[in-house]
Amino acid sequence: MKLIGLGVSAGPERDFLMSELRGLDLFAPLTDEQLRKMLYFVKSVEFEDGEIVFEKGDPGEWFYLIHRGEVEIFEPGFFGPSVLARMGPGDFFGELALILSQPRSAGVRCVGETACFALDRTDLETLMERSPDIAAAIKQIAQQRFGS
Repeated sequence: MKLIGLGVSAGPERDFLMSELRGLDLFAPLTDEQLRKMLYFVKSVEFEDGEIVFEKGDPGEWFYLIHRGEVEIFEPGFFGPSVLARMGPGDFFGELALILSQPRSAGVRCVGETACFALDRTDLETLMERSPDIAAAIKQIAQQRFGS
């Protein structure tokens, strides 16, 4: 993973990211102001073709939203990995393990060069500490969505 930038606060990337986050059940109830606060914590990352983003069983430390490129979700197996799904721009992955503090349930590998927006656990926790309104909204959404 190559870190490209910290915080997405302006320009077409911000507009794309605001629109995509607004479309996710997890963040849909947040206000525009709450989403804008979140954008300061989002990182831009790039991966090379074939690069493994994470393996099954890894700790859930990052949430990803695909900006460009594709990834395969895979399950390791005795005769090699089994592809479960393929995702592209606008798709997201990693939220369940991040919110629930669980190990990854599958692996993710890039198909071609891939650029993502990413939010890590530390930044999510910092954001939630600084903005109790965002913390309350995310906790409520997580409880409804994941039953935790």
